Amino acid sequence: MTTNDRQIALRMADANLNRVMEGLRTLEDIARFSDLASLQSRYKSLRHCLQQVLSTWDQSALLAARDAQHDVGRTEKQAAELSREDGLLDIAASAAGRCEQGLRVLEESAKFLFPATATAIESVRYRVYDLDAELQLALQRDLAFLDRSQLYVLVDCQLPLARFVERIEAISNAGVDLIQIRDKAAQAVTQIQYADAAVDALDPNITRIIINDRIDITSCCKAWGCHLGQEDLPPVIARGLLRGQQILGVSTHDLGQIQKAVDDRADYVGCGPTFPSKTKSFDQFAGLPFLEQAAQYLIKSELKLPAFAIGGIHPENLHQVLDAGFDRIAVSSCVWNSNDPAGVSEQLKKRLLAKRGGRTA
Repeated sequence: MTTNDRQIALRMADANLNRVMEGLRTLEDIARFSDLASLQSRYKSLRHCLQQVLSTWDQSALLAARDAQHDVGRTEKQAAELSREDGLLDIAASAAGRCEQGLRVLEESAKFLFPATATAIESVRYRVYDLDAELQLALQRDLAFLDRSQLYVLVDCQLPLARFVERIEAISNAGVDLIQIRDKAAQAVTQIQYADAAVDALDPNITRIIINDRIDITSCCKAWGCHLGQEDLPPVIARGLLRGQQILGVSTHDLGQIQKAVDDRADYVGCGPTFPSKTKSFDQFAGLPFLEQAAQYLIKSELKLPAFAIGGIHPENLHQVLDAGFDRIAVSSCVWNSNDPAGVSEQLKKRLLAKRGGRTA
């Protein structure tokens, strides 16, 4: 290795060290301000890990080699580098690319400048690959919409299709954020037909469609995601069968199941059953005490995981759910089988918004 080789390698290492740290900070902030707390924490941890690895490098030599003013690549910009038309997803993809490519250069440079650190940098690079993919998939799933959602209605496919579409349009206009198609008696082809008709009829900025239990149906229709019970396909397996932009919810009945849903990277949880329900029977009820425990647990653990109280909730007992610390609910018969589905939906949403202080985020 000549003196010139070392100088060039130091310039490469210095430039790419800056590139990687800038990229990691960009990705960390995207996760932070998108309320993706787990991803933000993991990016921060990874950034600190890399800083620790590189602290053994000769910092004086790196600084002495820096010559940004005469870097011939400084002014070489492609048109795509000057625009981020797709918003956060575009910014994240660009930052991820800089990090991954920069880490490879750091790894190769380290092999002859600071050999003892090359393996550790390689390890960081592989961790970044996985984390970047997870962040971009989370952004594709539009979790910001989920975060501001409060009213979730479970529906069946028993109405004629035209009347079904009219009713979901009515409750959507009345403030329903999420609609779950849950019909154990309906054939798969029927559920797909009703789900796709619902998606086509609704504004996705206002209301989105979820499928209950059936990952197979969810993966081949236009629905936004799937909701799983404790006895359904495990979330870690289900995630691999969904399209990247589709979300995953999980029913929980105790704090341990909430934590497992977090570990399995569910996008939201349902907490209950709270009261006896007309649509589903249970031998035991988690009840209001569980809602209180869940609300406190999510606050203390700083888990920004949307949680919907579920099970027998209606306008007459909603105040108990609100008092337990929840401002998100999932309901069924009190809306769907009501003589005035839109009116009940509007009433519920108004009270949920009041609990949140009139804000939708």
